[in-house]
Amino acid sequence: VIPFSMHSKENLSSEYSQYFVNEVDYNNPGVFAKLKAAGTVLYSIEAKEKITSLLQNHKPDIAHFHIFQHQISPSVFAPLQQKKIPLILTLHDLKPICPNYKMFTNGHVCEQCKGRKFYKCFVNTCNKVSKVKSLISTIEMYLHYMLGYYQSVDRYIAVSQFYQRKMIEFGFPEDKISYLPNYIDTSSIPLSTKDDGYVLYFGRLSEEKGVETLIKAAQLCKEIKFKIAGTGPEEQSLQAMVERNNTGNIEFTGFKTGNDLNELIARSSFTVITSKWYENCPMSVLESLAYGKPVIGANIGGIPELIVDGNDGYIYSPDDHEDLAQKIKTLWDKGSDRLDMGSRGRKKVEDKFNPELHYQQLIKIYNEVQK
Repeated sequence: VIPFSMHSKENLSSEYSQYFVNEVDYNNPGVFAKLKAAGTVLYSIEAKEKITSLLQNHKPDIAHFHIFQHQISPSVFAPLQQKKIPLILTLHDLKPICPNYKMFTNGHVCEQCKGRKFYKCFVNTCNKVSKVKSLISTIEMYLHYMLGYYQSVDRYIAVSQFYQRKMIEFGFPEDKISYLPNYIDTSSIPLSTKDDGYVLYFGRLSEEKGVETLIKAAQLCKEIKFKIAGTGPEEQSLQAMVERNNTGNIEFTGFKTGNDLNELIARSSFTVITSKWYENCPMSVLESLAYGKPVIGANIGGIPELIVDGNDGYIYSPDDHEDLAQKIKTLWDKGSDRLDMGSRGRKKVEDKFNPELHYQQLIKIYNEVQK
């Protein structure tokens, strides 16, 4: 495997780093820096030159893209296609059909760009409520479709069946979209029988994650303790909401990672995922189930594909805090039965979301695009 990436102080050392592109700082306030960043989004000359250089010295069989658009851009497609190297793109988001990649804007799900009406992004200021950024995103989509970038991908890998269906619904050929979910290696994750008596949310604190729905539900479950782990743009407003309503059964733990996060999950009673946008295949669900923790999840995007309602968790209507509160109370009252639910969730991820199965299915896709 040859990595092709951007330079970053967080990178692991790589013998291929000479081919990496320079990191673009999209937060630089300078006018020149902003113009340069906008140009990179549309078409990175540097990335095209670097991939061309790499291809002069190496002959890959497959080019597999993950999240690459704004630091590398699809400018690298042409040199690969000239060498007849198949292109595969894993759909970690909905960027090929949505300029802001989330299909979520102004507080709600949005599909107004269907039919390649990408100008709606500018009209609705979908990119961080900025007309300039939204205009760049709009131009980016029209340019990349005009150049045939997204049409030329040989195979898309959707990590949720929901994303697979959405891509087909938006006009992509069915035979170009393969379903291959995320996986989790449970060999280093012990099944937990610990239960310290709290409900856990862990993840980004941003508008589309719907954490305010959890806070409202917690106000209806005053006898239950809640922990919210994570950080993000909505952190202060969510804390202010808790203080304003004197919701004393919620604790913000801040950002957690590594062993600290693992312990939080392992000692929870169960976890909750409250998203309001089209979640893909959230690792937070797989991680919770791997520890043997039932999950209550919003009935949106790929979330309901991962939870068997009433078996290893519950599904609730997204943005409905009363329904969420009812599901939380139901699962809380199950007591020791939660262990059985968690065990079933653990067995599911071991059987259906394991590394070996993922590898076999990925190699199958590689073989198919090389024929």
